[in-house]
Amino acid sequence: MSAPPSTDLQRLIDRHGVGRLQRRVLLLCAGVLLLDGIDIAMVSYLAPSLMADWGLSKAQLGPVVTSGLVGLALGSLVGGPLADRLGRRRIIIASLVFFGLMCAATALTTDIWWFSILRVLTGFGLGAAMPSSTTLVSEYAPSRRRGVMMAIAYCGVTLGAALAGYLTSAMVQIASWHWALIVGGVLPLAYAVVVHRWLPESPKFLARRADRADELAVLVNRMLPEPVPAGTRFTLDEPSTGAGVSVGGLLASRFRLGTATIWLGFVAAFFIIYLVNSWLPILLTDVGFSLTATATIGVLLQLGATIGNFGIGWLMDRFGLHRTAAVGMACAAVMLVLIAVAPPTMVVVGVLIFLLGVFLHPAGTGFPILSAAFYPTAIRATGTSWATGIARIGAIGGAAAGTLLVALGLQYQQVFLVLLVPAAVTISAVVLKGRAARTPKATSDDTRDRRPEPLTADEPV
Repeated sequence: MSAPPSTDLQRLIDRHGVGRLQRRVLLLCAGVLLLDGIDIAMVSYLAPSLMADWGLSKAQLGPVVTSGLVGLALGSLVGGPLADRLGRRRIIIASLVFFGLMCAATALTTDIWWFSILRVLTGFGLGAAMPSSTTLVSEYAPSRRRGVMMAIAYCGVTLGAALAGYLTSAMVQIASWHWALIVGGVLPLAYAVVVHRWLPESPKFLARRADRADELAVLVNRMLPEPVPAGTRFTLDEPSTGAGVSVGGLLASRFRLGTATIWLGFVAAFFIIYLVNSWLPILLTDVGFSLTATATIGVLLQLGATIGNFGIGWLMDRFGLHRTAAVGMACAAVMLVLIAVAPPTMVVVGVLIFLLGVFLHPAGTGFPILSAAFYPTAIRATGTSWATGIARIGAIGGAAAGTLLVALGLQYQQVFLVLLVPAAVTISAVVLKGRAARTPKATSDDTRDRRPEPLTADEPV
């Protein structure tokens, strides 16, 4: 009796285009990130109301701004390893329920400390949901479309951040800031029902579970247009990561340099992104911009980021991961300088902030794409989530640095010049990783920095 046929799962996915099931996964995961974006950005728009209600100074807003970022970091560090053990789908659904409940509960707080504690818990759920969602998208994507599909998913974050300004403003005007948080909590709870009904598990996660082979066969036949012979054994052509799922595997000799450069560049990029996101409204208000003008400029920032996210995935697939990320951050650095020296008018600042969003946020989006391409399936969610979690150190640092810089009396022009330092760190980290990818020890994924067609897309650089 002949042995059952076997086929490499990624090669099988690569032989076809993006089908209906893959598009559904992409849209559902983008929806998860959209809800994340709403919640993350909401606090910066609630800040003036909290200052008025609780008599807070700008310096006292530090815990309000940074507490959610602490939770995001912790959630990323815990959620990724759990997703590698329990499955991406389970963690996404549990995270939606958890952060929805915690966000709604925050509306009941009466002081800054309970507000901050519940923001940590809300952020914990958000932090677990984001990397699990992007990992799931990457594992459904053909190699040649992975970058653009992950970038489209990340557009959810920037679209959510843009919607947060209008949603929060409407809720505050109609009722109060409490209702903004209640709505922000109800939305993910309702969406968890949708995700539970329509979101399938990762095929690559199932391929690592012998007891779920029948489930994988059904999923593959739903995903691909060609029928797969009964009894086919699906394999993963990926390097071994040792027994079990381990965070320590990220620092094994073959992954160490890539992990270090991804973490360093991601931290520096998030430092810039979260300082700008958290403090731009206050910095602009301090120099005379109206609340309406500030909200409009904030929307322009996120609109530019959304357009940039659409573009960076295609550019990475076309011109290479490292080159695109480095050039994007270099362009963002140019925008930082232009904003610092340009006249402070609504039109000029609005246009430059829009262009900053086009280049800056996609440079941050590039690091999860780098992570997903760098790590094999066994540690992909762990690698992506730990990169995101470590990057939250930069996010917390950026938000905290904004508190200090505002307290020192710096205006937005000086703040934007300070941000050239982390921009240089980001560029250097990407260049270093890109050069390592071109050494003789580099594997097939590195060659995709010049040609995006290879089928074995999951090997490390």
